[in-house]
Amino acid sequence: MPQDSSPTDIIRLEPLGRLRQTQNGNVRVADQGTIVSSKITHSISHSQSSPLLITKTCDSGAVARSDSPVGVAKKSLYEKNGVAACSHNRALCIATVVFALLFTVAVVIAFTGPQSDCTCAGEKPANFVDENWNLTKVLVPKATNGQVFPWNNIRLPTMVKPFRYNITIHPNLTTLEVHGHITIEIYVEKDTNFIVLNSQNLTITKYMVQDRKGHNLTVTRLLEYTGAQQLYLETRERFRKKHNYTLFFRFNSKLSTEFEGFYLSSYVSSDGEKRYLATTHFEPTYARAAFPCFDEPHLKARFRMTILRDRHHIALFNMPIRDTEEAGFYVGKGLLQDDFQESVEMSTYLVAFIICDYDHISNTTKKGVSVSVYTPSPYISQASFALNTATHVMDYFEDFFGIPYPLPKQDFAAIPDFGTGAMENWGLITFRETALLYDPVETSTFAHQWIAVVIAHELAHQWFGNLVTMRWWNDLWLNEGFASFLEYLGVDSLFPEWKMLDQFILDKTQPALAQDALASSHPISVPVDDPSEIKAIFDTISYSKGASILHMLGNFLKMDILQNSLNEYLNTYKFSTAETKDFWNVFSKNTNQSLEVKSIMDTWTNQMGFPLITITREGNETLVEQERFLLTTDSSNATIRLLPKSKYGYKWYIPLTYYTDLDPEVTNIVWMNMSDARFELNPDVRWIKANVNQSGFYRVMYEESMWKELISVLKKNHTLLNPADRANLIDDAFTLCRAGLLNASVPLELSSYLLKERDYVPWSTAIEHFHAWSRRLSEGLSYKLFLQYMKKLLTPIADYVGWDNKGSHLDKIMRSSILATAVMYGLNDTVSRAKGEFQRWMLYNKSISPDFKEVVYSAGIKYGGSAEWQHCWNIYNSTNIPSEKRLMLKALGVASDPWILQRYLLYSLDRSIIKAQDMKIVLAVVASNPEGRLLAWRHLKAYWPTMHSTFGNATFMMGSLISAVTTHLSTPYDLYEVTTYFNGMDVGSAARILEQSIETIKLNVNWVRNNDADIYRWLKNYLE
Repeated sequence: MPQDSSPTDIIRLEPLGRLRQTQNGNVRVADQGTIVSSKITHSISHSQSSPLLITKTCDSGAVARSDSPVGVAKKSLYEKNGVAACSHNRALCIATVVFALLFTVAVVIAFTGPQSDCTCAGEKPANFVDENWNLTKVLVPKATNGQVFPWNNIRLPTMVKPFRYNITIHPNLTTLEVHGHITIEIYVEKDTNFIVLNSQNLTITKYMVQDRKGHNLTVTRLLEYTGAQQLYLETRERFRKKHNYTLFFRFNSKLSTEFEGFYLSSYVSSDGEKRYLATTHFEPTYARAAFPCFDEPHLKARFRMTILRDRHHIALFNMPIRDTEEAGFYVGKGLLQDDFQESVEMSTYLVAFIICDYDHISNTTKKGVSVSVYTPSPYISQASFALNTATHVMDYFEDFFGIPYPLPKQDFAAIPDFGTGAMENWGLITFRETALLYDPVETSTFAHQWIAVVIAHELAHQWFGNLVTMRWWNDLWLNEGFASFLEYLGVDSLFPEWKMLDQFILDKTQPALAQDALASSHPISVPVDDPSEIKAIFDTISYSKGASILHMLGNFLKMDILQNSLNEYLNTYKFSTAETKDFWNVFSKNTNQSLEVKSIMDTWTNQMGFPLITITREGNETLVEQERFLLTTDSSNATIRLLPKSKYGYKWYIPLTYYTDLDPEVTNIVWMNMSDARFELNPDVRWIKANVNQSGFYRVMYEESMWKELISVLKKNHTLLNPADRANLIDDAFTLCRAGLLNASVPLELSSYLLKERDYVPWSTAIEHFHAWSRRLSEGLSYKLFLQYMKKLLTPIADYVGWDNKGSHLDKIMRSSILATAVMYGLNDTVSRAKGEFQRWMLYNKSISPDFKEVVYSAGIKYGGSAEWQHCWNIYNSTNIPSEKRLMLKALGVASDPWILQRYLLYSLDRSIIKAQDMKIVLAVVASNPEGRLLAWRHLKAYWPTMHSTFGNATFMMGSLISAVTTHLSTPYDLYEVTTYFNGMDVGSAARILEQSIETIKLNVNWVRNNDADIYRWLKNYLE
């Protein structure tokens, strides 16, 4: 048992701002009223004064107060008619003597140094380890008790490695108090007398250090620095190299109300009772908010867990329960104690535990792994699809990777309050309800597919991320890029008829190209240090660009080499960590060094952006040139494209693929090795289609005559090009126009072929760009003509898809998308039919097919009034189908009445009505509504402090709120409003998203100014 810390040596560690010092020098805990009797000795900083300054160790002399004898004398001298005077010569003499004395004292001080034993600010203490990995910053860190915090690096020292945690935790779901204790077994690789680990918002009440023989080491200091979320523990005896030690901490905390760390969530039971659960979310740096730990991904260890809980609850952990026993009484309640099996070695961010009263269903994989889905009892009937999908995809990945899943069980848990889609905790994956629960009667085809994709993504992480983890967060893409790529293979293995790989460019490639074209983008592998920087890179670049370059790699290496390389990589680094270079070296080995994969791919991972390939015909030769593609308001300035500097000069190794009209079945490849290239073509070739299937991560600019030929082909017989290539041409043409490299008439002329288009992928690409144009042009000259053009394009395809819910998986998704778009642009026949369906549903309770719900709800609300809106609002509040709730939230924001929209925005602030995690949905749909755009921006400004207090510094939410509201804005005044409001404001880890949002508004303003008139002229001529 650890010895209790006496009142004289205990240091109570409190979150910043919770300690107040009383007049007698004691420290009062502001929110508890208790007094810690030990006085805290503060070191003296000469740069700032403090009301808590204690001067007994470094006495610099008394300060004369106004009521002291000296003060009275001075007061009488300078008040009323008092005069102090001396002669001119005497004054000069005194000044000279004083100056000489001051100079002499300064020289003596400079050469002798401080003579005090006081550790003053900025002075290195004796135990300061000055090694390369301890990068001393200018800022001097201060512990919560005022002392200098000796470790000045956001990263932990490298001389200590944990190998086992034993955690006992008892959360009270009524008072929100959490009591726990932990032992951490460590291995010391270098002699030291201090240890640094992570802690956030934990109150340490007891602590102890023992060597491997059970002897206690004397702890001389335990300090906390909240700025780096670190604890510094110093001992009198040294920690000896190659020896094991055990750290012991007893701690208290509170369940968080944010979606990070160990936090509180709730749901409403079938009988209307609100029930609570405690759950965790530790990625990337929140494990430290639940227990003291070495919270860096490379510091893997085994975990043993003990949870104390009420009898009516169950406890879940990464591993199965070993045994349950009586744990006595607490506040009159009998408690049970669950002890869990020890985990495999894993990173702290993958630890998870839940205390809840859920039901579950279970199954087993072919190799005997138990798979269970846990949900609140009202939702358990919606868990079957997730369970069946999970068991199949786990079997598929075990075969694909050639490595068995290493844990005895895999649990899924639906969490009512959840900031992201899901979290891959090893053996206990947590999901937002809409990403896990499926009702065949209520859930649409698209939502059905989304659930399968999220499940496959998280299961891919069990190998990529969990079994092999990135060494540090700069290589986050090794986790997220791979899972985002492999999710498509996992779903395709179960549902080949869904044609998941055909949808890859819609979901991954095109969004990543759009994001990476901004000057505020970042490389896939990007240096990050502190938690806010780490959280900021959980974005489209790490996920979708990472997946896209793997997709490109798979295409030029072929899938068998890709699969073999993945297998070898996992086997080589399993239960360990790796870096990007390790991964590329494995690929080079599997190509027999015929391709320097690392050299090729470094140009894609270590510099931001991507290339624009310009194709020019020169007689029998074709010249292909590369330069960085960048969305900028100054497209003529070539220097901008080279900033920030890249050691590769914004050149890439590019596998340029193409085919021609003479042989469209044969795909050719030309390697551009950080250079331009030439190749010969038959003089009879009329057109080239480059970037076959949009499998490469680059854009293509054709010369004017080639664009005309390609547009002519699309208009005459678009099926000569496959759907992915047609989508690629649409995507490139609209984006090159946005960049100022193509006149707006080119994408408009190209899009006119859509009158004959009947495939989902090209239409989905076009709709995305049309929506963007509509939002930017909403206050422009051409807006009304653009709406007419949209109705003209949509009429044939809306008639084609019809209202019969039949056809393939992609047919059903396309039908929903086309009809919903037709409603938004006011296509009369579609609106009339949808309004009729809505009235029959509202008045007579006539059921609506899941795939038509978005269309019908949107029409009823957009073209209806208060009664229609209120009816949908009542359905939202009464349904227990998560996908239905999400659909209603989106539909409610398309209302045309600003009063209704304002009311809706205010509802989003009430967490008892709309979950905090769904606030973004409300803001995004209102902001994309022309009637609500400025309302949404005004709402964000008015309630920004409220939103910040709700989400804290959670990047995923605060950043997404900014982008949801601002990226549709497109006038100079909008730009002024946004930049002025956020000027000088600390938005934490949302800083990058704010920068991207402001950049996007600038691009919008510039694009409208340069293109509105051209669009108006083309549309006027075309429509006449």
